[in-house]
Amino acid sequence: MAATVAACSTKSPLGEGSGKLSLTLEQEGAYVTKANDALADFVVDIQRPSDGFTKHFDHYGDIPQTIELGSGSYTLTVASPEYRDAAWDLPYYKGTAEFSIRVDELTPVNVTARLQNMKVSFVLTDNFKNELSTYSIVVTNASSWDASDAAEKTLTWTSATGDVEQKSGYFSVAPLRVKVDGYRAVDSSESHSEIIITDVAAQDHHIITLDAVVTGLVNGISITIDPTVNDRETDVVVPGWDELPVSGGSDPGDDPGDDPGDQPGDNPQPSTAPTMTWEVNPTFAPTPIQSQMDVEIAIEVPEGIRDFVVDVDSNVLGETIAAMAGASYTYSPETPFQMDLINDTALITALNGMIPVGEQLEGQTHVDFSLSQLVPLIAVYQPESGSQHTFTLKVTDNNNQSLQKAVVFYAE
Repeated sequence: MAATVAACSTKSPLGEGSGKLSLTLEQEGAYVTKANDALADFVVDIQRPSDGFTKHFDHYGDIPQTIELGSGSYTLTVASPEYRDAAWDLPYYKGTAEFSIRVDELTPVNVTARLQNMKVSFVLTDNFKNELSTYSIVVTNASSWDASDAAEKTLTWTSATGDVEQKSGYFSVAPLRVKVDGYRAVDSSESHSEIIITDVAAQDHHIITLDAVVTGLVNGISITIDPTVNDRETDVVVPGWDELPVSGGSDPGDDPGDDPGDQPGDNPQPSTAPTMTWEVNPTFAPTPIQSQMDVEIAIEVPEGIRDFVVDVDSNVLGETIAAMAGASYTYSPETPFQMDLINDTALITALNGMIPVGEQLEGQTHVDFSLSQLVPLIAVYQPESGSQHTFTLKVTDNNNQSLQKAVVFYAE
């Protein structure tokens, strides 16, 4: 059952005259999860500061193609539906835009919702797993462990769950306190260590590596940290358990990894996440449909393209493409028509030569993705003035990094 948008407003939206708003939303950020990052579920708030008029929508996906508003200057805010200072798999996006409505005019507005929080993940070395029988890792962005709000700003990873390296926590932007408590059953020794990460920013992914080093000292604990840039790979070394006698072997002090000049993070690696660039329209602003268009989008995927899907949300073109692909395809105006351009052989055959498909996408690290032939077809069907036609490009690489961009066109 489709969700029903709940819209409420205060004061009359018409004033001396009215115009229309056409809204397009896209998200920017590298984290892909199953929660809180579905564009359709984002909340939308429209405000007119001059007289206090407000309008609220619970779901971006249920907003009509055009919204009638009184003339004036507005501020628009879009955000994820749920926000918490600390939570599992809960990225938080937010974006704002200012615009003006003029009488009897259509105003297209594109808003980018950007990640506002940080992600924390852990990598455990074999030494850490082998040396420690049980352990817990506690992370907080509260001002102290005893702060009044510490409970709602703290997450705990434990060996008991067996999924420490699979779980990621999301935190609002503030210095992170990381505490590691470990127990070594072989000699009943314990370790209690803590660090503070002060160099933090929105969209940071703090990847913290935990390592245990046997030093010959009982409970001799020290922790070093080497933060880099996004992604921030942080190495935490937890030495300090008494080395058990083993026949043969080498002196732990001879370990070449002890060289302080060879620390991880000295040479931070550039991001390999996919990117999309539209040279003639860098902001991906909504574009009027014309008989001749330049819609050439450069897509860089350093890890190689694994999946490429385009959602076509158009009340005329979606049905046309479905018909081109064959009788087995059905089209519903309630949902976008999904084009799998790598795995759907019927669509590949129908669209080959019009847009890149199949081997022209799969495994490629650079693609010039053109919609210059496809979009002008919309004008042939004489769409309603002000109607919006959206192509959402979704690319996933061989390292499971994903990016999606909404490319929006409207009929004048």
